[in-house]
Amino acid sequence: MKALMTVGERLRILRTERNLSQRALAQLASISTNSVSLIERNEISPSVATLQNLATALHVRVSYFFEDESEQSILHVKASQRASVESQGVHIESTGSRIRSQEVEPFFVRLAPHTSSGERQVIHAGHEVVYCLKGRMEYLIDGTNYQVEEGDFLLFEAGLPHLWRNPFDAPAEFILILQTPGATLDPVKRHFVEYPSVTHID
Repeated sequence: MKALMTVGERLRILRTERNLSQRALAQLASISTNSVSLIERNEISPSVATLQNLATALHVRVSYFFEDESEQSILHVKASQRASVESQGVHIESTGSRIRSQEVEPFFVRLAPHTSSGERQVIHAGHEVVYCLKGRMEYLIDGTNYQVEEGDFLLFEAGLPHLWRNPFDAPAEFILILQTPGATLDPVKRHFVEYPSVTHID
């Protein structure tokens, strides 16, 4: 089976297709030019937040960087075939993003104890759905803290500032679904912003 390209390779190809210099892309994505260079050379892995910023700047879904982009009408993703990113105790798997005119992006997220989506709160269009599979975690939404435990659902308007975290001593697992009106890419880009590590998928 043909190996998937690394995040750095995909970034370099897409940046070139967009006729952007590393400096221009860095400015659009609010990161340093050196970071763009290091990511493209696979010397560092971008944080989830950085990955979101790059996706928004390049007008693609964040999953572009670690999945086949061919579109389908039906998508069946086996557990062993999910593309993943990981950094600083946060493991994220894309569970599918190749449906035509897709307006939702589902992710499986595993949080090690005392990890989070970062200090900066996220705001984007659409809605967000969270279903806790294991353990417990917290969502800070518009200044209110919600403790989400195993079996709990959380649904909210994503235009409210929010972030997620696991301040507890045990890991947590949850399904995260980002609903984006009109297949806008901005929510997905904004949502994974604070991770200096995305492993490449073999």
